[in-house]
Amino acid sequence: MKPVIGITQGEPTGIGPEIIAKVLQKSSLLHLCTPLIIGEPKYFKSLQKKITIIPPRSSRVSSYEALKLAFQLSLEKKIDAIVTAPVDKHKISKEKHVIFLGHTEFFKKACEKHFKRPFHSTMFFVSPKEKLALATTHLPLKKVSGTLSKELLQKTILNVHHGLRSLFRISNPKLALLGLNPHAGEGGLLGKEEKEILAPILSWASHQGICLEGPFAADSFFSARWRFFDATIALYHDQGLAPFKARNFHSSTNVTLGLPIIRTSVDHGVGYDIAGKNKANPLSMIAAIEWAAKLAKYKRSLPWIP
Repeated sequence: MKPVIGITQGEPTGIGPEIIAKVLQKSSLLHLCTPLIIGEPKYFKSLQKKITIIPPRSSRVSSYEALKLAFQLSLEKKIDAIVTAPVDKHKISKEKHVIFLGHTEFFKKACEKHFKRPFHSTMFFVSPKEKLALATTHLPLKKVSGTLSKELLQKTILNVHHGLRSLFRISNPKLALLGLNPHAGEGGLLGKEEKEILAPILSWASHQGICLEGPFAADSFFSARWRFFDATIALYHDQGLAPFKARNFHSSTNVTLGLPIIRTSVDHGVGYDIAGKNKANPLSMIAAIEWAAKLAKYKRSLPWIP
């Protein structure tokens, strides 16, 4: 059976509905999956005769309500994976009176509330060229150093290692770990995180049978060395995503690792500047749906994840 993929509408005044409509108006993806849109039908009039559309239970901040409904449908096994269109974090936080840092954090909290246990979620970006994980996600830069810890890195590395083996079918993944400071600390001259936190992680990984190398200076690593690894682990958002998106924009997918659900997303934001102008590029949404379908099929052959 084809997997059922729930696609959340995203911010309705952004480009989310447009890229969803552009993708699903063509039937090329329908042989891979059965798409189901979770959003307000008024934004998808061109699709109403061919695609099932389930409206959120409330139209107030419907982008947020669509996420809640998608999670519920996933728990009820009515959908096999979730694909999310971009949302406006500030708008949701203001109008719903919640701290909404992003999809990854939302689904982590939802899983913890439902399953009554902690989870460690990892933002993992996939393109035809490379794969990259973030140790910290939507965090102010001044908080990164204080947030990094051996425990956090261990959980991130395990998520990436297990995800590559189970979902991406790489039997012995080779991982690269970036340093935090310029020139990876220059032996402690430019920062001590590499010696005090990252070096012990390399020893721990070796004892776990995980192939992990580093810490690498981020400025030179992305010139060529990244090609020799199955995935790179960056320590903060822009350290990894600035070079990754420069090479892979519109062809990459954000995959959430470490949760008992499959969730993928586009690699861009709401695009207010081009919304309503029919200029939005749907390639990242196509990639997100393709990966969701593929990973959902792989998950069916596996025990409970993670």
